[in-house]
Amino acid sequence: MANRTSVILPVRNGAKFLTEAVASALAQLDAADQLIVVWDLSSDNTAAIVASFDDPRVIAVEGPGRGVSAARNVGLSFAQGELIAFLDHDDFWPSQRHMIMRKALADDPQLDAVFGRMRIQLEPGSTPWKWILELDGRHVPGPNLGTGLFRRSLLCQIDGFDESLHFGEDLDYFDRLKETGMRFGLCEVDGLIYRRHEANCTNDQRAVQNSTFDVIVRKMARNRARGGSSGPG
Repeated sequence: MANRTSVILPVRNGAKFLTEAVASALAQLDAADQLIVVWDLSSDNTAAIVASFDDPRVIAVEGPGRGVSAARNVGLSFAQGELIAFLDHDDFWPSQRHMIMRKALADDPQLDAVFGRMRIQLEPGSTPWKWILELDGRHVPGPNLGTGLFRRSLLCQIDGFDESLHFGEDLDYFDRLKETGMRFGLCEVDGLIYRRHEANCTNDQRAVQNSTFDVIVRKMARNRARGGSSGPG
């Protein structure tokens, strides 16, 4: 089916928010689309929640237990759609998001991907980091791939997510896609509700800073290997 979509949703210990994330995507997907839930080892009742989804579009896959990058790579191996989206278990899709972004790709065959704006939702107990709040309502395609919709043909040009990265994997993936010559557009639509809560991995600010530096170093090394400038670009 033309423009069939596969949504890849990794989850580990996601019982609190998983149902809302899945419902937000299913409400916007067509009958032939896929929602691939890759569930890693969990100490809560995530597995029971995954088993409770009674919808033929939901494909439940047991993950390898090596983190979000490995889980997304597993999801990509099961994806059959021409369009690919990524959704984390603690985020969710705003209404009309998928329809508008899918139409943008259909209207411009030259685009490899489109991105919507990110909205921030603070949960009780979350830390209102200033740098996070400043992202509200902005297009942030690199730091959060969940705001995007991609052509599968683009993603096939790189090797997947770097499973050695525990933070910054979205930015690293985006950088490598750009290096293929990715052509992307920005949609005037909210593309993702990014939920801030007490268990966000990015609450570890030092780890975020270190990972960002690591991603920049990797990008510079690739650039040097291609004979380009040594600057971060």
